[in-house]
Amino acid sequence: MYWDVEVTPEDEDEMILKIAATIHKYGLDVAAILMIESVKPLSFIGAQMGRFFVSPFLPALGEDVGISGEKFLQIFEKHENVEKLIKAIEELTREEEEQKKAEKAKKLEEKRAKIEAGEAPEKKGWRRFLPF
Repeated sequence: MYWDVEVTPEDEDEMILKIAATIHKYGLDVAAILMIESVKPLSFIGAQMGRFFVSPFLPALGEDVGISGEKFLQIFEKHENVEKLIKAIEELTREEEEQKKAEKAKKLEEKRAKIEAGEAPEKKGWRRFLPF
């Protein structure tokens, strides 16, 4: 079928980053890391089982899906690529946390600047409806 598909290191990195970005987009970072860590020792066996059970159906979905599926199986039968995926997910999570911290610090600084300028602090919750 697709036994002549070659996977370059660039293809590996591209697919790993794409999968990590999709996992992060849906907010499944912790659940994905937990699941991937638990099945990491079986990644080679899982790839072989996927090749045996799923590969016959991939051509019915189209040539692109078949080739992508074979590349996916070739990439994730290696333990180091599974570890790269975990590290990519952790890195995306870390970047998002740093970005949130920076935004929070910026808002706090703006709030302090308003208070120092003599403006009343912004009312929150039910207090914003009070006239005083």
